[in-house]
Amino acid sequence: MFIQNKLADNQDVGLKVRLRMRGIKTIVFAYVLLISGCSDNLSTEHDDAKNASIVLLNGNVITVDDQFSIESAVAIDGNKILAVGTDQDITKYIGSDTKIIELDGKTVLPGLIDVHGHIHSYGRLLQNLDLNGTTSYEQIIGMVEERAKSLEPGEWIIGQGWDQNNWEDKTFPTHHPLSAVSPDNPVILNRTDGHAILSNKKAMDVAGINNDTPDPDGGRIIRCKNDEATGVFVDLAEELIRQYEPITDKLIEERTILTADEVLKYGLTTIHDLGTSPQELEVYKNMVAAGKLDVRVNVMFDNPIEDINYANFFRQNKIENMDNHLLVAKGIKLYRDGALGSRGALLSEPYNDDPGNYGIEVATENEVNEISKAALETGIQVVTHAIGDEAITTTLDAYERAFITQNATDHRFRLEHAQIIDEGDVYRFMELGVVPGVQPGSVITDMDWTEARIGPERIKRAYLFRDFLNTGSPLVFSSDFPTEAINPFETMYRAVTRMHEDGTPEGGWYPEQAVTIEEALKAQTIWAAYAAFQEDILGSIEVGKYADFTIIDKDILNIDPLMLPETKVHYTILGGEIKFEQ
Repeated sequence: MFIQNKLADNQDVGLKVRLRMRGIKTIVFAYVLLISGCSDNLSTEHDDAKNASIVLLNGNVITVDDQFSIESAVAIDGNKILAVGTDQDITKYIGSDTKIIELDGKTVLPGLIDVHGHIHSYGRLLQNLDLNGTTSYEQIIGMVEERAKSLEPGEWIIGQGWDQNNWEDKTFPTHHPLSAVSPDNPVILNRTDGHAILSNKKAMDVAGINNDTPDPDGGRIIRCKNDEATGVFVDLAEELIRQYEPITDKLIEERTILTADEVLKYGLTTIHDLGTSPQELEVYKNMVAAGKLDVRVNVMFDNPIEDINYANFFRQNKIENMDNHLLVAKGIKLYRDGALGSRGALLSEPYNDDPGNYGIEVATENEVNEISKAALETGIQVVTHAIGDEAITTTLDAYERAFITQNATDHRFRLEHAQIIDEGDVYRFMELGVVPGVQPGSVITDMDWTEARIGPERIKRAYLFRDFLNTGSPLVFSSDFPTEAINPFETMYRAVTRMHEDGTPEGGWYPEQAVTIEEALKAQTIWAAYAAFQEDILGSIEVGKYADFTIIDKDILNIDPLMLPETKVHYTILGGEIKFEQ
């Protein structure tokens, strides 16, 4: 068993003793049953008269079942998998109306899952200014100036992706040069991590922001020495401006379709949409009813700002299954802190490059605890953004108190990012049954400045992928798009190599925390399905599960990992329907 083997591998470094001290043995055994041994083995024992709607032949089918079996063919009946086996096994399911896809050796994976994306935000990026890769504030000002020329006064200019760490001057910008080129158009430019925005004077005027506007709870207005607002708003302070950006149902639908087209092109079949607004959820429901939603969406509600009865909110908005699990809404996204890049991650000691700053507390520990109890009462998952070590420790504390109060067992609460972590908390994830969700893309994007933020000692406790796996936690990967590239094979590459796509740094950044390709694949298939209580219907190619497949040109288990980003998707199949074909 995967988890038992990992624990055995670490007995020589005293892990067994530490686990015994925490009384974890029973929970380890439970995880073994849940992840490694609770699903039936593959079978091709079916009625020979049953004709398949589609068969895939002559392929390299990586099933990701308990034995990680490799087969060559699959039969599909409607939206479910009918049989898996050899070409000889599967040809008996071919009838006169069966569509045959000759794979010519191509690799078939279970439909890939991204457990942390932002559907509307990504579509918004595709419609507006893409600032990713910009290297100076001057470059961004030029892009805004050019866009303003094509707009009427009062129309909003939206952009996404700036990162001052990529500029020669790494300090936060001020609005003055931006305002000079866009005096008549409100501007919102989202930082790459989504935890800060830069706005111009016009946008601040629309929102009624002046030098006397106080920082909201859980947010910060960055100010000059004379207390003038610079135009940068961090975490919940963003909402002071964002609430005035016009967002219609039509825009949300357009952006959802744009995002779905992109994710299917990269072989993704399921997206966990973290932070879905009530308006977005209604649009998703209407799209499903109209047959317009082409990717599975697992909704995690945005945390309402107003004071509400959470148990009632969950009961009113929960969706167990809409249209064969095309839409599910059974989770909530909370924010315990901000992001490391904007110095909003909540730390137990101050920032190395900003003494006196410990980060930002967004939701309080008590709020996380109270919402968690309401979620457990109503069958809702809690997914909490926590990056700094203080945020992670206190989130686990809040979870643990809720689990005890509600006598919770199989809750599968998640903690997203888990970037800077106390060594003891690595084991608490497994002890409490909390699933760590990490973003391999961000590890490499941020590595050039992370040590400057947190110093040479804390960097040793950052991005501990291997440590999580060694305790037996079912690690799950995501891109957090649009923060990082949506391509899941780039995500796998960075997790496996710990390098940029140009092969730097040689040997990888802290390579002892790297994972294998097999583990990276599980983190985006069966473990990702487990993290959403969907391991019985998704995440592996097994009889009775939904026929979701990602068909690619490379045998990713047997290639140089440096080739992973070059992987091309030939087909994306969702519920037995071809949604993308190269």
